[in-house]
Amino acid sequence: MSNHSSSVNAITFLDEPALELLSGGYRAVIVPGVGSHVAELSRPGESLSFLRTAPSEEVLRASAQRYGIPPLFPPNRIIDGKFTTPYRTYTLPLNSSDGKDFMHGILHKRPWRVESSGVLENGAAQAVLVMDMGREGEMYSYFPHEFTYELTYTLSGDGLQQQVRITNRSQEPMPLGVGFHTALRVPFHAEGREEDYRLTVAVGEAWGLTPAFVADGTLHPLSAEDEALRHEGIRPTGARYAKHFTGRPMEYRGREFYGTVLEDTRQGIRLVYEVDPQYGHWTIWNDDGQSGFICPEPQTWANNAPNVDLPGEKTGFRLLGSGEVWTADARLYVETN
Repeated sequence: MSNHSSSVNAITFLDEPALELLSGGYRAVIVPGVGSHVAELSRPGESLSFLRTAPSEEVLRASAQRYGIPPLFPPNRIIDGKFTTPYRTYTLPLNSSDGKDFMHGILHKRPWRVESSGVLENGAAQAVLVMDMGREGEMYSYFPHEFTYELTYTLSGDGLQQQVRITNRSQEPMPLGVGFHTALRVPFHAEGREEDYRLTVAVGEAWGLTPAFVADGTLHPLSAEDEALRHEGIRPTGARYAKHFTGRPMEYRGREFYGTVLEDTRQGIRLVYEVDPQYGHWTIWNDDGQSGFICPEPQTWANNAPNVDLPGEKTGFRLLGSGEVWTADARLYVETN
């Protein structure tokens, strides 16, 4: 790939300053001012657009978690906004739509700093975005940890690479729950038909769920319908779908694979979302099934993990030590038959 095929450009997207990354036939748009939101991933020359894009700046700001790729810290609900570690008890703001729980954190709606952007020597386009949460930070009053969350997006002919790097700068171990509410467009081809799409996900067991859609502490073997996620796939839209699973690698094209694949079976095009196995849980959700998207959401811990009465090896709940750094990688890319 030559440097001439790649660029990073300052643009306006939905009336917001944004970074446009171009490389290897891909286009990615990142909105630093709204959670370092990846608002678009496309291959314009092939009429492919992979992410659900907000219709306006107002909708993006109000509902960033329902579009593109927003960073959730921590992901999903913490019931009543309360949990306890050996070090302290946390009382978090009740920011869910029903006002009962702490949900998705706040980092997906806050402005991030652009640390650097440009074209690398190998021709890839890259943007590094940082959230510094110090003692003056908005979270410190209820999450009293100084930390840095760094997101690096690298675009090339190999697709969009995402690296998360979180550093605990406080003197005390801090809870670590990381996830992404990745909203994939169905269909992603301009001439695609929803009924031709299939979703496969490397799921392991199904979490038992309460009416509030949080893990109840029980794990169950996959049903026949759920087993299809690992093999022939399910229709991602058409009917309402909301389930929560642990992860387990599956076989994909003759190799062990951890992630999810959204395929247009008629066009013979697959969007592959390969993620770090540290994202040990999946929420799969499509709202009402009629809105033209599916969210296969990788997350490091189960819904409400800090309050689930199981070992951290099962729930994904963990603490990041003082000075410790946690990293994880993911990649979105296209394959054709």
